[in-house]
Amino acid sequence: MKRKFISAICLAAVLLVSVIVPATALADGHIPTVAILSYRNTQGVSSRLIHAVYDVLHYHGYLSSEEAASIVANEDFAGENINIIWRDAGGDISNVPIMTEYALDKGATVMVTTTTNVTLNAIHAAEESGIEPTPLVIFSLVGAPYSSGVADAPCVKPEHVVGSHALSSYEDVMALLPMQNPEIDFIGSFMNPGNSGHVYATEQIKQYAEPLGITVEEAPWLDAADGLVNAERLIDSDVDMFVSLGHPQSLPAIIEASNEAGIPILATAMSYVHRGVHIAAGFYSYYNEGAVVGHMLTAALDGELDAGQVGIHAAPKLAVALNLDSIKAGGIKISDALMERADFVVENGESTEEFIKPEYPDVDMEERRAERGAFLDSLHCTDEMIAEQRAELEADE
Repeated sequence: MKRKFISAICLAAVLLVSVIVPATALADGHIPTVAILSYRNTQGVSSRLIHAVYDVLHYHGYLSSEEAASIVANEDFAGENINIIWRDAGGDISNVPIMTEYALDKGATVMVTTTTNVTLNAIHAAEESGIEPTPLVIFSLVGAPYSSGVADAPCVKPEHVVGSHALSSYEDVMALLPMQNPEIDFIGSFMNPGNSGHVYATEQIKQYAEPLGITVEEAPWLDAADGLVNAERLIDSDVDMFVSLGHPQSLPAIIEASNEAGIPILATAMSYVHRGVHIAAGFYSYYNEGAVVGHMLTAALDGELDAGQVGIHAAPKLAVALNLDSIKAGGIKISDALMERADFVVENGESTEEFIKPEYPDVDMEERRAERGAFLDSLHCTDEMIAEQRAELEADE
């Protein structure tokens, strides 16, 4: 197997730079308040996103070196140049509007959100708050912004919304199936019909399965109890593979059932490879995503972000990982081609991934802003682009 490095390539890094205090955002003596809102407590590799945001805040002078070294993710922070409110919903959708309302009541002018449900709630809450100007929403880890209602197109969206599309190609994901099993023709796919991201994933899986001659049987779920029931039903239907997953709490039971049947699981959430699925393929650029959010955030705090003219960022890249421990437990044979394609593996409970952060150059604030400005210019939406995308949407109605 080719053991590849997963490394961050965006503008965020190990900070070996001099500290420069931001000039514009603090000119009136007001310390800005930013809320970071997540659906679940951000841990593991996904915590890289928040670390990248903090690195960029440091790079642009909103965090001192001492603050950057001591700040803790998942906790509120009151600094010399920025206040940060941290809230997570604990995986409970009913907590999402509560934490969003709290952030607005505490004076957050920017809400940094992760996942679709949190982002949609923040967008609507900001619109209905009556606060002027409307609080900015910078989203991340949203896999289907256009079908979920976050935006209509990269340049057609609410003017108080910017963010990054956690894009991975389902066409590339589905191409892994015949790479693993050239004779595959029947798969099972779990989905929650009440989750727009799951609905989108299932539609994409079906779309790209058809030209491969693969039939997809859906297994809808509403709670954890449905997971094992559906897994056993799909096994009895003689599926060749599970693609996508059911309720996270039912995951151990699904893995156990699939191992007993010798049926591989391919998850489209990379974090699940550490929880025992055999194959994971999808978005994995958490640090890069956080760097993008950080640049949008600091530009907004500096008064240099026209959100209505900044398009949604997307940098598609598919990562693949294998859990060799689970593969061995299930007696599953992984093809040489898929083994070679894997970016890293989990073996004996340890990951072979090596994460490397590039370094920021030690340059003055003018150069840092120019660097950030060049990145934002690459996302600029001209009036012509907006009109063209609106016309395409109208033509598709």
